[in-house]
Amino acid sequence: MRTEFFISISITLISTALWGREIPAVIFNISADSSEYVLLVDKRLQKLYVAESNAPQEINLVKEFRITTGKVAGDKEREGDRRTPEGIYYIEGVIPSNKLTKKYGPAAYILDYPNFVDRLQGRNGSNIWIHGRDEAIRDRITEGCISLDNNQLLTLGSYLKIKQTPVIIYDNLDGYLVTNKQDYQKNWSTWQDYLNSWVQAWQQGALDQYVDYYAPTFRDEGGRSKPHFRAYKASLEERYAWKRVNLEKILLLTSRQETHVRFIQKYQSPYFYSEGLKKLILIPTESGWKIVSETFSPTRRRLSTEEFIENFLQKWEKAWETKDIESYCACYAPSFRSDGMDFQTWRKYKNEIFTSLGQINIERNNLKVQSPQALTYTVAFRQIYQADGYRDVGLKTLVIQGTPDSLRIVREEWKKLE
Repeated sequence: MRTEFFISISITLISTALWGREIPAVIFNISADSSEYVLLVDKRLQKLYVAESNAPQEINLVKEFRITTGKVAGDKEREGDRRTPEGIYYIEGVIPSNKLTKKYGPAAYILDYPNFVDRLQGRNGSNIWIHGRDEAIRDRITEGCISLDNNQLLTLGSYLKIKQTPVIIYDNLDGYLVTNKQDYQKNWSTWQDYLNSWVQAWQQGALDQYVDYYAPTFRDEGGRSKPHFRAYKASLEERYAWKRVNLEKILLLTSRQETHVRFIQKYQSPYFYSEGLKKLILIPTESGWKIVSETFSPTRRRLSTEEFIENFLQKWEKAWETKDIESYCACYAPSFRSDGMDFQTWRKYKNEIFTSLGQINIERNNLKVQSPQALTYTVAFRQIYQADGYRDVGLKTLVIQGTPDSLRIVREEWKKLE
């Protein structure tokens, strides 16, 4: 079977309401159903912007705030250098006013500085917050935090979610501004091609090409270095005849120091199906962007192939026994054929049988499942059929295709045993 893959991405264009004719090419692929906000900080302009995805192919910049940042220009390197860090961060907590001095206003939102890339590159420090203040806003007057007027902070708080809201901090956004939608689409296409090629190399077992997407300093969640990660992947290639990887709900954020990619990953192999949230962190190198961190958090329980095939067969049997023609036929692909009958003719034939029969009982044992091709399962079992005093026993073989939530029977064979 020809290797195929698909990444669910739609072009997202940014409204130019706050930037005139320029578009910041820093947020890509926020899904149309996302209610998540992204904060953009421009240290040069002393501005904070709130971006929102609320429609297909559009990101609206919904709010602008006057802020003040660190007294010293440049990216934060160490504790006490009075610089505001640059990169991609997340709101990891909030300190309420009753635990703050008046200086910090009604709340302080804690950023996860130093983040993974900061620590990797030896930067240190702590207590980088977004907070209010008890004095008028002037340019660059903090010890490294991002500060804004107390009332403005309360307004900003309505857009924030702990552990979720990204904050992208730039020295200035000039290097990320494009002047038209075509230039923005070019940036989008570059990242789409990157992710497509990464998935393709993974699916096809092109190990050298696949591992080249990873930085020399990469370590996986099991602590494996890049060479050990490659050896681990090679061992899987020996076991798996095929694999399919589908990415959905992709959010990509980029800055000078790092790029973060987050998506729902659906992975299927001959032996199991898994689904979860994957996060990639990439850093720029002389040979392009490389993955330096990769994490996966399951969003549903991992299913063995035998388990999801068994679940499907139980649904199929129930529809058969209850003579539910709609549910029964929904278990078959439109391309299904039987004894020279096309799907619609066969459906009519089955409906006539269901109507004429009383109780139907199906028993099944000795289930065997093989998966010789991608998303294709040859399923064999001993079947005992009883209805209105009639009984037969035989070997049934089904060819089933699809993913656990959308399996369909494409071929069916029956060999009488008794």
